[in-house]
This record gives sequence, C-alpha cells and structure tokens, in this order.
Amino acid sequence: MTRLKGAPEALAGAYDLALLDLDGVVYLLSQPIPEAAATIAALPGLDCEPVFVTNNASRSPETVAEALRGMDIPAEPGEVLTSAQVVASGILERIGKGGTVLVAGSPALRAAVADVGLEPVEDPKTAQAAAFGITPETTWRSLADLTIAVRNGAYWATSNLDATLPTPDGPLPGTGALVGAVATALGRGPDFVAGKPEQPIYQAALARRPGGRAIMVGDRPDSDIEGANRAGLDSLLVFTGVASPRLALALAPEQRPTYLGWSLAALTEPHPAPDWNEAVNRVDCGGWTAALDGEDIRLSGQGAELDAWRALCELSWAAADMAGYDPARPPIPVGAAAEKLLANLRLPVAADAGGRARSPDCGSPGFLVC
Repeated sequence: MTRLKGAPEALAGAYDLALLDLDGVVYLLSQPIPEAAATIAALPGLDCEPVFVTNNASRSPETVAEALRGMDIPAEPGEVLTSAQVVASGILERIGKGGTVLVAGSPALRAAVADVGLEPVEDPKTAQAAAFGITPETTWRSLADLTIAVRNGAYWATSNLDATLPTPDGPLPGTGALVGAVATALGRGPDFVAGKPEQPIYQAALARRPGGRAIMVGDRPDSDIEGANRAGLDSLLVFTGVASPRLALALAPEQRPTYLGWSLAALTEPHPAPDWNEAVNRVDCGGWTAALDGEDIRLSGQGAELDAWRALCELSWAAADMAGYDPARPPIPVGAAAEKLLANLRLPVAADAGGRARSPDCGSPGFLVC
C-alpha cells in the first residue's frame, strides 16, 4: 500500500540521472533557491548526473546554462534539455533531414530545428512541418501562419501545453492557451507535444544515459510528477514552488510522488520510509503517527516536520483511495500535534511587488501560511 519510499542514505546516490525542473526547483524566476547550488555541485560525488529539463522553448541550452552559472549554479549546455530540442528531434523523426519547417517561435527554436538538419522556411504553404513555442513576440500573424501550414498538411509539433507561464505580474497566458486558439481554428490539436507531462522530453532525457536509473525533481504535481509517473520514473516533489504539503494531501493517484522534500537539498539527504500498520490504518514515520479515526486523520508524536507530512500524505492518499474522499476537500489532520504543525507551516509562494501573497502558480518569492 505504501506510495512513499525510503532512502537510508543520500537519495541521489540511488540514481544515475536527476532530471531537474527549473522554475520552482532550481530558482524562482531570477532568484536562485538557496540550497540549489550546493546540491547540484554535490551530485557528481554521488555518481548522479544532473539534467536540467525545461518546457521553455525560448532559450537555448547555452543561454540556460549561462543564466544558471550567473546564479552560481554549476551547469553546462550539455546538461540542459529544452522542449525546443525535443520539438526538433520529433519533427526530424517524422520528416527526415532536409525537411522544411515553419518555425513560429524564438530564435532558439529556429536554431534547434536547423541544428538537426531541418530547413526553416517562411512560407507556411511550403512547410512539411510546423514548430511552435511561445515568445513575448508571438503575434496573430504567427498563429495565422501556423494555422495555414497545418491546414495544408504540415506536421504540427509544439513545445508544451502549459496553460500559463510565471511572470512578475502573475500567471499569464502560456503556450497551451495559444495552442488552444490555433486548435479552435483548425478543429484539432497538435500532432506532437514535447514538454512535461508528455513523454518525449522524458525519453530524450533518459537517452542521455541509456539504462541509467533516473529520478524527476519537480514542484508541479500535474506536470513534473504526473509525467514521471507516466514514464515509470521515481520522483521527488519539492515545496519551493507551487506545491505545499497541504496541497500534497489531496493529490490524485497519478500525481503522487515517490519522495517529498522541502527543497532540492532533499537529493542529498536520507528519507525515512513510512511504516504502515494496515490492521489499524496507521502510518508511522520518524517519530510521528498518523492514524485514521473514522473520517478524521489524527496526528501525534514529534520529530522532523517533514516526517509528519510524509505520514499524513501516505495515510491521506490511502484514505482517499479506500473511502472515496473528495480530492478537492482533503482530509484535514486533527489533534494538538496537527494544529501546531499547520500553525507553524510557512512556504515560499508568489507575492506581488508589495509583498502580498497571491496564487502560487506565479513562482515568485513570498510567504503564505498554508
């Protein structure tokens, strides 16, 4: 019944590859997460290779690596995997070298297409394929040309279907929103989607070390973690981005991670395994006990705060599966220990320029009591 696993030593030591989401895991917008640099620097010593995996198709691997190094985070272009690279390889597999591609996106997407031996073209009626990735310069004309190309038979590949993208002004329309506009005009969606949670970007990452064991580290259950589950990969959900422990209590089965961590530093830490006592519907973890009492979950004990959340998540997920709790209304832990845990919980989430908390989808720094 147990979903969460344990690791007696540093977690990364059990894996050959660590697939690292960027925003919300390595940095928040332009600010590095404090533990990220030291953690990534420690990975080679654990025989674990980092792969920075991003749905963003607007920046080249060189630009991403340079930006990371500017935050004192060790990174090389060869360790970066962008959805633009995956779009290009997906199109290449479909139409072969020398094929013509309408590129509705950034110079980085155009370069990725050209780098694999495809020919970017301007005339949508001559394109055998169309590559799309959002940029701040995306115009109606770009979407119109994309629509014309696909209507004329072009193979349509897009970087991702993210409905929003994080900005200092809060979540704004993302690639998925604009894909929706084109899909409405065409009456169908894209032929190929590169980014998380779809599988091509995971397959491309795993190809960097064939046969290696990989773990996905992300802050988005509906993207990073769900995609890892589809790929059959272990995953680490961190609480430095959009997810909170309270949110984790209500995750649907396809979005539940293998491990929980406050931050990326969890890769260099051991993880106690929850211990189930199915006879009495109780989970013990690191000095804490979560027990099902009717429709309540009671928390007792003491120890590391994250171990309490491990016990609570494990039991909450089982309760939802067994008793059919509404995922939109997760079981709330009760008891003195739970009240103290909830009262003390503070996590980084989005905040506006005045420091007022808003939707955690944005990903900029701030604090909110969950």
